[in-house]
Amino acid sequence: MRFKVLLSALFLAFGAFASGESKAALPPRLRPLPLKEFYRNFEEVSVKKDTGTLFSPGVYLGTAGTPARYNSLTLGWGASGVLWSKPVAIVYIRENRFSYRYFEENPVFVLSWYGKAHMPSLYKIFGGTSGRDTDKEKLSGFTPVETPGGGVTYLQADKVVICRKVLRTAVPEAAVPGPLRARLTGDGFVHIQYTGEVLSVWRRKASK
Repeated sequence: MRFKVLLSALFLAFGAFASGESKAALPPRLRPLPLKEFYRNFEEVSVKKDTGTLFSPGVYLGTAGTPARYNSLTLGWGASGVLWSKPVAIVYIRENRFSYRYFEENPVFVLSWYGKAHMPSLYKIFGGTSGRDTDKEKLSGFTPVETPGGGVTYLQADKVVICRKVLRTAVPEAAVPGPLRARLTGDGFVHIQYTGEVLSVWRRKASK
């Protein structure tokens, strides 16, 4: 097994989430635009085996679910590399996050990156509120759209990465650095590491 990984961002804390929210009923979301709108706005770029530059410093969105039921959250941790001779992306979702259930139950997840103008929405809305009781799409003005593979992303994205889950691993409490351990594991919840094969990478089409 050959595995190269590039850690690209430090953990960022976003808001408070109830300890039981991951078990709440999945609420309906704003229906995404059809797949043809995704192809109209994005173009596919090459996926190289060495995806070390996939992640850049800063935050991004992780979205899991289906066009009928999906949820997005802001992420700060991220890694990319090669596993089993396939390009992969790695994300970390805490068990008490509302998005955890979506990542658990669906085979595809979508990562997306945004320009500076959208950072307030990523921090305050997608990172600072819960989809359990907040309409993040309405508050942010983001327009959901279907992606290839049955996922969801937003038309405002600059870059979109579509992944298929190949590995799920709970991060052991003992592996968390001492200074962070009490804050990240003191309530009994841990981060789950989801490794996804990178199926495709897309970028926003240049304006004509």
